[in-house]
Amino acid sequence: MEAAAEKEHFTVTDAASAEWCMEKLAEKAAAREQVETQYQKMVKRYEKWRTDSLARLNDDENYFYQLLAPWVAEQLAGSKKKSITLPCGRVGFRAGGKTFRLNGEKVVNTSPDLLQFVKQANAEFVDVKESVKWGDYKKTLQVAKDGRVVTADGEIIPGMSVEVEPAKFYAEVNPS
Repeated sequence: MEAAAEKEHFTVTDAASAEWCMEKLAEKAAAREQVETQYQKMVKRYEKWRTDSLARLNDDENYFYQLLAPWVAEQLAGSKKKSITLPCGRVGFRAGGKTFRLNGEKVVNTSPDLLQFVKQANAEFVDVKESVKWGDYKKTLQVAKDGRVVTADGEIIPGMSVEVEPAKFYAEVNPS
């Protein structure tokens, strides 16, 4: 008899039983909020530990780099070699990178002054990209009953269709 009672499932039969479910959802939401709050505290604590630990390690590494650099420069002076191999690894100097500047600003592919110059001098190096303003265009479209898509002018867009997803259930618990 007890086994049969255990297998019975709760069902919502009226407003009171629905309210009980909503109260349980509110409890779960509060518990979720507590978990998130605790999680954020833990993450903050571990991020601080990580930041502090990495800062100490960076300081230590920089100290050893500063010890090595003058010795390596002295050893490589007048030599064509760029590095020295040691039992624990290799030390040396790499060529520095180049930073291009135009009118005092670092050059990036979207720099207006660079773009203007290259358009006039070497247009083949200008990249032109076309794209549809889909968000705006979509607002002008109509969907026919059969799922085909029609433009504002009444033209059917070949090959385009719309799939309407079913409504999704939700329950919003009022904050207490």
